[in-house]
Amino acid sequence: MSAELAVPSFFSDGMVLQQKSGAKIWGWEDEGAKVTVAFGGKKESAKADEEGRWEVTLSGLEASGEGKELRISSGKEELVIQDVVVGEVWVASGQSNMEWKIARSGGAKKVIAESKDPLLRMYLTPNIAKAEPQIDFPGEWASASPKAAGAMSAVGYFFAKRLREELNVPVGVIECAWGSRPVESFVSEEALHTLAEAKGVLEKKEQAIAQWDPALAKEKFEKDLVRWEKKKKGRRPQMPEAPVKNSRMASTIYQGMIAPLVGYGARGVIWYQGESNAQNETAHAYEELLGCLAADWRERWGREMSFYYVQLANYREATTEPGVEDGWVTVQDEMRRALTSIPRSGMAVINDIGEADDIHPKNKHDVGERLARWALAKDYGNEEIVVSGPLFKKAKRKGKKMVVSFDYNGGLQSRDGEALQRFEIKAEGGNWVWAQAKINKEGQVTVWSDEVEQPAEVRYAWASNPEGANLVNGAGLPASCFTSEETQ
Repeated sequence: MSAELAVPSFFSDGMVLQQKSGAKIWGWEDEGAKVTVAFGGKKESAKADEEGRWEVTLSGLEASGEGKELRISSGKEELVIQDVVVGEVWVASGQSNMEWKIARSGGAKKVIAESKDPLLRMYLTPNIAKAEPQIDFPGEWASASPKAAGAMSAVGYFFAKRLREELNVPVGVIECAWGSRPVESFVSEEALHTLAEAKGVLEKKEQAIAQWDPALAKEKFEKDLVRWEKKKKGRRPQMPEAPVKNSRMASTIYQGMIAPLVGYGARGVIWYQGESNAQNETAHAYEELLGCLAADWRERWGREMSFYYVQLANYREATTEPGVEDGWVTVQDEMRRALTSIPRSGMAVINDIGEADDIHPKNKHDVGERLARWALAKDYGNEEIVVSGPLFKKAKRKGKKMVVSFDYNGGLQSRDGEALQRFEIKAEGGNWVWAQAKINKEGQVTVWSDEVEQPAEVRYAWASNPEGANLVNGAGLPASCFTSEETQ
């Protein structure tokens, strides 16, 4: 078969290549054809395999803000990619809070007007779900400017902006997020089949495929459309997608948006998702599903990329009684636990900046900043940065009280100077009750209640909206929710 020299869409004008660790470039040409890639004084060649695919790696690239040409040639054919810079590259994925544009975020007008950084770049993309893994992911690279910034992921932008300020090298973000979609949509089927906790989501997809009737789906859509056109209320009905490429089904977003990117040189991933899983039966398996995603992507990229994610924000009406259970805080705690089970991971706690009546908090600045803390400390060696608010370490019974120890507990304090709130305590087999809590001299929190003689468990901020939760560290970063599992 004959083929023209071609590359995926993300190898295009304005792209950012990963410094030092290796930047792969690949594409297609006739089988056996020799392809040469030249950039910044380096030149690498490869032959197209029997499927017409070729690949080279540009190793040891030094960061540079000088836009250069990248030339790809084969015989008489040549592709020239303009304004290519070298720096740090991150993949930004998840659902709507990662997809959320600067134009719809807090202080948008000022942020857009002041966005004038040609070396902060983002690959802007559409949403694509497919039945099979794809080889291209259309989009375009844009530099931060008043003209382009409004369409950029706000979290991705603020994350990259902080890195730009600290590192002074170009930063590129590849955005591949889709609102209202569950974590399993972003994981390959091969990986999900190895995870017992994914059995339900795979069966759901199989059943949907078996029951799918395109004729009936079209008939229902047409009836819904007629009813909508009479009233013009709510969203306009859409023709449903076949389950094999329905973006809410397992692996379909992976196949459309992640598979094509696999191998693009990147330092790591930032992830903001979980809202969809918090509202269904997968909430209690979120740690395992998230771990499956991280392991899957790392295996396919062939390296243990850093993986930093956002814990769900406070949301919904504040609770006033102890003992409340819901999927939202379950996912929040699953995320906290994942810090132990996912290597090279970090979590931005944002239970202080959410909005009770809006699942999309407008404050995306602090989200990006808190993610950047992890990267700056763990990937770029800034040991002075505090990466997180207090994270539960252990609980120990001491008489009628529980003593709780935390990581990142330097300068432990109450945010508002008032007594600590939202701690709960209970006896073995008893009910949760509100507890008093006080910071002790060892940087721990002592928790007790006159209602509980023999405390067995303690927890904190255990609600979708734990209004009043006020435990922070010296950096002003909030403590994550937690529930103790074992006492000593």
